[in-house]
Amino acid sequence: MQIATDYIHALEGRLRIKVPGIKGSPVRAGELEKQVKWQPGIDYIKANPTTGNVLVYYDSQKIGQKRILKAMQELGYLQFSNSGSLNSLGAQEAKTSTMENLVATVAQSIMEVALTRLVTAII
Repeated sequence: MQIATDYIHALEGRLRIKVPGIKGSPVRAGELEKQVKWQPGIDYIKANPTTGNVLVYYDSQKIGQKRILKAMQELGYLQFSNSGSLNSLGAQEAKTSTMENLVATVAQSIMEVALTRLVTAII
């Protein structure tokens, strides 16, 4: 899954994604919040028009990251650069892409923790 955004940070139950279409637009950010928060399993959503980031807390037993991203795509807030849709991904390609995203996310999280500990140790 290739998303036309430069930042996704995902943890179990938490998703942060940069949505360029809301940056500088409080109205569009508010619309995104209202349109996505009705999804079953969404506990909290905050779209920040200053940064263009969207923070979502969700119940992973009720909804997954893929469904949240798909909802944002269907509402016109995200674009997928491969074929334009999550539905058109083949099963194997989707598994590979999901695994790559997971590995990248875990690696990024580890680096963030390591950097935080290093800065704390220096201070």
